[in-house]
This record gives sequence, structure tokens and C-alpha cells, in this order.
Amino acid sequence: MRSPRNTDATRPGARSHVLRVAAAIAATVLVLAGCGPGPASTDAGGTSATGSMSPSAIAFSACMRGHGVPSYPDPDIKGMPGRADPRQLGVSPALFQVAERTCRPLLPTDGSLQQQTQRCVLFGECPQALVQQLLAIERQWAQCLRAHGVPNWPDPVISAKGGRPVFDLSGAGMDPRSANTPQALAEEAACRQLVGSSVPNLPTT
Repeated sequence: MRSPRNTDATRPGARSHVLRVAAAIAATVLVLAGCGPGPASTDAGGTSATGSMSPSAIAFSACMRGHGVPSYPDPDIKGMPGRADPRQLGVSPALFQVAERTCRPLLPTDGSLQQQTQRCVLFGECPQALVQQLLAIERQWAQCLRAHGVPNWPDPVISAKGGRPVFDLSGAGMDPRSANTPQALAEEAACRQLVGSSVPNLPTT
């Protein structure tokens, strides 16, 4: 009795190919079904629930360190880009400016309020219209915080260094580090939702 001929589907090479295709399809189904790792959850202000260090902000900090500013900090827990005086970081202002110009393209420029705020904080690109918009939104947010367990939280002010809006916690008798406690972060996230609009993160001093 003759054995059946090998068809395309029964040849060893073909079977291996079919198995690879099946595995790829199964992996795709798992991802679409949500069984694979998904993005971090975000609050109403667009910040990650695990601290909003965006890839672009992290890449910018790494770029600065790779271009002659080795002590340049990573974004803080709220995703605000690191910012310090060049001399505090042990470099000359000229070298610092060269590194900034080199690394600036890593930051997105699609014009969202959060991204405009980051560019204001980092580079001093603070048009008056943006500053007024930020002050109005952040005052509402600060009022909400005072009403929900952070009674000493101040309204935003304009920093004497560069005209950037900031929250002067030290001037209000608060330890700036207290803004990063779990309770404060929970209240801040809740107020971002209550304000009902994008509330960009501002630096605290």
C-alpha cells in the first residue's frame, strides 16, 4: 500500500511555518484582549497614576547628561522636567545652553497646554497669554486643594527667575517635599478631576 504523498501542509518545514503563524495570531489576540501589559492609567490632568515621567521628558534628561551636564536630574514624580542653575549642576552657562539646544527637539511640540508649560518652565518660553491661562487654572486647583485637606497650599505666583509660574510652598510655610506625599498626591489628583480641565504641573519652591 502506498504511503500518502507529503502535501504542502504536511511537510516539516510547512508545519513549522504554520505553527509560527498560529503563535503570532494567538499573541495578537492576547494583546487585543488586554492580556498583555497596557499603558499606565492616567488622571484627568493626563498624568500617570505611577508618577507621570513621560518618555520624552526622561529622554531629555538623559540627553542633557550625555551632552556635558552629568548631574542633570530626571523629571520629578509629577513629571516636571528637572531644572537647576548651571552652576549648581557644576557646568558653565554656555555649555548648559549648548546641551539644551541639542536636546530640545526631544520634547514634543504639538502645542498641548502641558507641553507649552514644560517649555515655559525649561526654556523660559512663557508668552503672557500662556502665563495668564496657567494662573487662572492653577488658582482654581489651589483653591480646591485648600478645601480638601491641604489648607496652606498657596496660589501660584510668578517666579523672580525667568517669569515662570510656580507654587512657592516655602513662602507659605510648607516643606516643598510635602507635595509628594501619598496623601498630597491623592488630593492633587482628585482636584484635577474636580477643576474639570487640564491642570499642568508647575514647579514648587
